[in-house]
Amino acid sequence: MSVVRIQRPSTPLNATVRLPRSKSAANRALIIASLLGDLDLVHDPGEGDDTRILLEHLKGRGAVMLCGAGATTFRFLLAWACCREGEERLITGTERLLERPHEDLVRALRTLGADVERVPEGYRVRGRRLQGGEVHFDSPISSQYLSALLLIAPVMERGLSMRWTGTRLSEPYVHMTLKVMAHFGVYPFMELDGVRVPPADYRPAPYTVPADWSGAAFWYEAVALSPGGSVFLQGLEDDTLQGDRHARQFFAPWVDTAFTAEGALLTHRAAASPWPQDPIDLRHYPDLFQPLVCACAGRGQEARFTGLDNLRVKETDRLAAVANALGALGCRTVAEGGAFHIAGKAIPVGVPFFDPQGDHRMALALAPLALVLGALTISDPDVVNKSYPGFWDDLRTAGFLVN
Repeated sequence: MSVVRIQRPSTPLNATVRLPRSKSAANRALIIASLLGDLDLVHDPGEGDDTRILLEHLKGRGAVMLCGAGATTFRFLLAWACCREGEERLITGTERLLERPHEDLVRALRTLGADVERVPEGYRVRGRRLQGGEVHFDSPISSQYLSALLLIAPVMERGLSMRWTGTRLSEPYVHMTLKVMAHFGVYPFMELDGVRVPPADYRPAPYTVPADWSGAAFWYEAVALSPGGSVFLQGLEDDTLQGDRHARQFFAPWVDTAFTAEGALLTHRAAASPWPQDPIDLRHYPDLFQPLVCACAGRGQEARFTGLDNLRVKETDRLAAVANALGALGCRTVAEGGAFHIAGKAIPVGVPFFDPQGDHRMALALAPLALVLGALTISDPDVVNKSYPGFWDDLRTAGFLVN
């Protein structure tokens, strides 16, 4: 079993880091570029496994598409394959990925005219021209279902009318989808409880993938745990495309952010502002939970988070994994439903060992705790390749000893 040992720098953080590309934006743009027949429209899509695997399959168009552990890759390819007329494919992935919930998406695709069947190996799809029509999601466990349908909606005979009621988890990702569609010339109509997309033609347009705000959150965590520290995130913009830009707001009690034409400078706040007394609702930004809660553990900040309902069906059960990891460091945690409460400070006892359980965000969030613990060890270091392949090298650039 491969492991990586991380030791804190001997001085406060002072580094320049080039973030990975946003896999969320890249994957949406690549599906549209494939429908246009020109994948080269997407410039610098990034090297994360989820995007790399999606791009390889869209180029190769093979009969079997193995998606690894990537739910976005899997769900987007599933919808894409359904509208490839006359082509039959098996869409599959890791055992954990196939255990995750997809049936609401499959049911909606069938309603719209798709021929998709669950088989032991994954999902068998016979592509056809989709009729389109109306679908309704009530409190879907993943916004990826909606995005997958929206991306292919313009090629449906009748377009798509989609209602979305109940709890609206990760809503900014749906807005991201709509903005990427607009970049390629299709403008969905927003309605009171949903979206309507008439039949339309995407228009070719070069697309540059932005730097990843989800990846930036782990540097906010690191700066929050490094008195006197600062990190310049090259190319990071205060855009409105990515919901996780709210990391700036959530970490504001501990980290100042200054934007320049070249990126964003994060600086540790010597005098922290008061932490919010009310629970922090992460319903729209669940990927920020792990860096936020680990920063709280490192600083000894009691905090409550809500809106975490879908984190139990990610690469791992993230609420249980975080509770176990931080509990082992002496923190007190309670996870109930979609809520999480943490109290106490992470205390160094030897060199803690963590298994990220196949979850890239667990490894990414735990690593900065070396700033408090002195050192820690994480197994399966390649798990970060899913979204941030250069993370360990960037830690070395920032002064961490990583081996």
